[in-house]
This record gives sequence, C-alpha cells and structure tokens, in this order.
Amino acid sequence: MTSWVPTADGTLLYAQPDGAKLVFPVDDHPSLRAPVTFRITTPAGLRAVANGRLVERAPRPGGRVRWTYDSEEPLAAQLIQVAIGKFTVLDSTGPRGLPVRDVVPDGLVADTAADRALTADHLAWLEERLGPYPFRRYGVLVGDTDLPVALETQSLSVVPKDDLLGDRVDAERNLVHELTHHWTGDSVAIRRWSDLWLSEGHARYYERLYSDEHGGVRMEDAMRDAYEQHDQWRHDDGAPAEPTEPTLFKVMRYDGSALVLYALRQKVGDETFDRIERTWVTRYRGRAAGTKDFVALASRVAGEDLTPFLTAWLYGPDTPPMPGRPDWRVDPVED
Repeated sequence: MTSWVPTADGTLLYAQPDGAKLVFPVDDHPSLRAPVTFRITTPAGLRAVANGRLVERAPRPGGRVRWTYDSEEPLAAQLIQVAIGKFTVLDSTGPRGLPVRDVVPDGLVADTAADRALTADHLAWLEERLGPYPFRRYGVLVGDTDLPVALETQSLSVVPKDDLLGDRVDAERNLVHELTHHWTGDSVAIRRWSDLWLSEGHARYYERLYSDEHGGVRMEDAMRDAYEQHDQWRHDDGAPAEPTEPTLFKVMRYDGSALVLYALRQKVGDETFDRIERTWVTRYRGRAAGTKDFVALASRVAGEDLTPFLTAWLYGPDTPPMPGRPDWRVDPVED
C-alpha cells in the first residue's frame, strides 16, 4: 500500500493498488469509477497538478494558490494523481490535435526533452493498432523520486526520472507501456484484481511489440524466454489469472500474461487477433470488464470457442504447448 511519495521539493501520489484510501475516503475497488474535482492549495512558489484539466488558479492569503482540476472523465481511485512541486508544464499536441501536457521538475526539463518528444509518435503507433486514444488529453509526469515505478495515472502517467535519463530503447518501453494502459486498464477497467493480467499483459505485449520494431529485443525472443520460465512463474506466482495478494504484481502478470496474448495470436492468426483487440477496447470503452468477458468476446470475433484454449493458459497448472512453435520447451520447475 503506497500513497504519498516524497520528491525533492514536494510529493506525488502512487495510489495503486489500494493507497488512495490513505488520502481521501473512497471505495478503491478497481472496477469503481467516478468523476473527481480536485482543489489543492499550495505554498507560494509551488505548483499542484492532477488528472484532467486545470479549471482555475486562484490566489489565496499569504501568497498561497488554490488549484482546481476537473478529471473530465470518471476514474478509478488507483488511477488518481496529485503532485506538488516546482514544475514546468509543457503543452504540445498529439494526433488530431490531442492536447499533450507534460509536467516536469524544473531541473529536468532539458534532460528529458528528447524522450518526452516521442509521445506523439507513440500515440500514433498505438492508435493504428487499438483505435483512437480514449481520453481528452495525455501527458507524462516526470517523477523526481527514488521509487523506480511508473504508473498509468489517468491522462497523466508517472514515469520516474531515471527511466528518461538512460537508454532510449528502455525509456520508450516504459513510455509505451504506461500509454497502452490508457486503452487497457484505464478506459477498459478491470472487474477485480484477479483480472490484472488483462491490464498488465496488454501493456507489456504492446510495449514489447513496439520495442521489437524500434531497436529493442525481438518479440519472438522475449516471448520464447517467457515461455521457458512460465512453469516456474506458475509455481511461484500462480497462473496468469490466479494471483494472490503477495504475487499480484509479479512477473507473471507482465511478461507471463503478454505470453497469453502472444499464444492467442498464434492460435487465431494476426488479422483475427487484431480484430479481437480493437473490438475489446471499443466495446468496453469506459466500462469494467473481466477475464470471462475477454474469453467470450475473443470467441465471438474468432468464430470459435476459445474457452478451453484460454482456460488452460490462464488457469492451468502447466504451460500449454505454444501454437506454431513445436520446438519451444518449458524449463523444469525448481522449488
């Protein structure tokens, strides 16, 4: 449980999975969403930012400032963001004039500029695969914190500074991962935490696919490596759709769940898989959906009952054979 995380001159919020209730009264179940109005008062010289649109910046006694933001769309408690610090706000545009707002600590503007400038390209790449971006704005909040965790806070993803100060391939992986969540995890919310594989698996899948096309590890190599370790992950962390509380954010929910989507693509073919994906994020836009919903939708789009196939991958004790890859082998499990 995390909530306020200190920065060099302020704080930002890491509410996932259940830290929001430490900040304000809320039922922080991942399927529940509501519109939010934020009213944040800061000392002189500090800026407050939050999800959505800045509605008002009003002076208060003693040089303080009250900042009012409108979330613009309903959002889950785990996706709320409030940050306070010495920030520079940089506005640009993405595809079709989409407003893009980056929030950057004053001393990190220049050093993070090159990676942040890629957001418009990332948006265009994902829109080709998943359809239009589902919110009214986007942007990156650069986290000046020692916590090495990025987070898909709705319309304003947190990306730690170290992610943007190193290798470009790694930086793009993290940026694409958090942006992908805005289709799968933010717009299409999960029904319950056991459905987290749908959120993190999709984000890791498209992160890997993008990286393959832009100088990173080949998708097939990454998935073969995940396949080899999959039985060990099942043993240690549970099957993709069967996490426990301590194993919720383990690697099985990331590369292990991306492998399920890769297997589905191998099973149904590229064209059908792409239709499943676009139908998924379109039909459930602005709604919560779970594993049963995904299996049923995939079966309808594919024109075949995929329940046995996906049940084995998502719940089985052993990793099934990979379609089209008869030479792939799973490593033995070690206790």
